[in-house]
Amino acid sequence: MKRIVGFDSLRFYMVLCVIMLHGAMSYMAYVPQWWYAINPQNSAVFTALVIILDSFPMSVLFFLAGYFAAPSFDKRGAKSFLKDKAQHIALPWLLGIVFVAPFFAYSSMISFGLPPLPVDIFISKMFFGPFYQQAVYWFLMVLFAFFVLFAIFRRAFDAAKCIKKLSPLCVLILFIVSTLPYILSVLYLKPAAEWLNIGFVLYFQPARIVGYIALFVLGYAAFANAWFDENKKQSLSAPAFFCLGSIILMILRTFVYAPVLTPLQNIVLEAVLYNAVSISATFFLTACFLRKGSESLSVKLSKYSYSIYWLHQIVLMPSVAFLSPYNIPIALKWAAAVLWTVLICALISKYIFKKTPLLKEIF
Repeated sequence: MKRIVGFDSLRFYMVLCVIMLHGAMSYMAYVPQWWYAINPQNSAVFTALVIILDSFPMSVLFFLAGYFAAPSFDKRGAKSFLKDKAQHIALPWLLGIVFVAPFFAYSSMISFGLPPLPVDIFISKMFFGPFYQQAVYWFLMVLFAFFVLFAIFRRAFDAAKCIKKLSPLCVLILFIVSTLPYILSVLYLKPAAEWLNIGFVLYFQPARIVGYIALFVLGYAAFANAWFDENKKQSLSAPAFFCLGSIILMILRTFVYAPVLTPLQNIVLEAVLYNAVSISATFFLTACFLRKGSESLSVKLSKYSYSIYWLHQIVLMPSVAFLSPYNIPIALKWAAAVLWTVLICALISKYIFKKTPLLKEIF
């Protein structure tokens, strides 16, 4: 029971990290021009915070998804498993990209200084035009695709003795598998921060997608090999050391070494450090949360993690924009926007999503 509670708590805190990340982007120096709400004042401190928070939360969430894929599949069977994922993941994705994401795409257009559009042009530009995006809902369709592939290859996963005999030391292989495609993608496809749109369905950062696949598979391997069994005590020191060291080097690369390195050196170093943080943080945080359990607050909020994730940008970005004109420290603005977002999304989740007949079946 402690193990399940620890996983639930970890999932909630990763969603919280995503909210903190999206809030921090409004206050960072060199904020992307397309970002939805940009505060007039900015700070390099928030740039460093974005660098850290952009490196591991999604990796942990994909790892957890892979960890629970097998028991969920075995409990339900293939047909029921896919039906459940379609209802709880694909349908919320569809609702998000139809009713929410186009308005965030519109916010990006306004951020570029372009004039407002008539309704007919808005529909063509935001839904299938150059400003098309999926906002935070990209994660849902990518995750659904992973589950579909898992269902198709479940027998292969089960028969793969190499996966069932993997030890945590295989992180070196995972690191190589994640890092090389990252470098090649940036060199020959798109910069690391840019997104790839495949048929208006799959929308992801190509530099990171192989790493996400590897972490999903590693999550399955962790379950198959019982790495995080309640009776086992996982080491925290090694992943904590690599994680902290990689974060420090990642920040130094951005602020100190980037100007003096060649473009290729910057790409390689960025890929190496990003994946080092992504993998080591996943192991460290998983082991840490399973060891310490969780507080009552995170246990109560964890049941709303999914709906909080789905809702958060709808609340967060207007909150940042509302606070933007006020002359108060940006750290307070950021903290207030994040806390307000978590509170409002939790209340909406509890009193609307969980009590409305159709929504409670989805979320």
